[in-house]
Amino acid sequence: MEEDNQKPLKLILENKKHYFSYLFLILIFTFAILYLVGLVPEAFKTIIGREPILESKGNLVGELPLSIKIPVIGVDAPIYNPATTSVSVLDGYLLKGAVRYPGSGLLGGDGNIFIFGHNTGIKIVYNQAFKTFNGLKDLKAGDLIHVFSDKYDYTYKVLSVKMISAEKELVEFNTKSKILTISTCNNFGEKSDRYVVESEFVDKNSISI
Repeated sequence: MEEDNQKPLKLILENKKHYFSYLFLILIFTFAILYLVGLVPEAFKTIIGREPILESKGNLVGELPLSIKIPVIGVDAPIYNPATTSVSVLDGYLLKGAVRYPGSGLLGGDGNIFIFGHNTGIKIVYNQAFKTFNGLKDLKAGDLIHVFSDKYDYTYKVLSVKMISAEKELVEFNTKSKILTISTCNNFGEKSDRYVVESEFVDKNSISI
């Protein structure tokens, strides 16, 4: 009796390559069906945003931003590029760093790149992503912002720093000029007024390796 119970396991071990190949195909097929009927969680539809790939936007092609530095206020953070506007997904990436809003502009292309992140007045925090855009309100016209792809450093010059009501629309994406907009909340964890920094593209340089 015990030998009969072990036969299925023995067959699997003897044919494990075929078994796991079939199992993999079944999983892929099942996932495809769930995706088509809309039952796949939004988190599985995202791009793990730090991949140095090109993204198409209409008839424009540009580079995804991978990191941002603002030397004058000490900002140095990764940028994530989710492929969904799901609030839960965006909130998840905000716990890692800055986030580019899906559908906004791309590096090297026309349009408005919209990047946002947390800031906090708490001096000691466990997760440093809560301090991603600390000091954003202290920027002044003419200060420089550097946004990096995998190959280039795109430099932007600050045009304005404003506080905008949470109820107002923050940005217009379809601009014909190369614009970067950065936003952070006034109070961490609350739906409140936002600091919004608008800047314009001024230069592009290869990253030295």
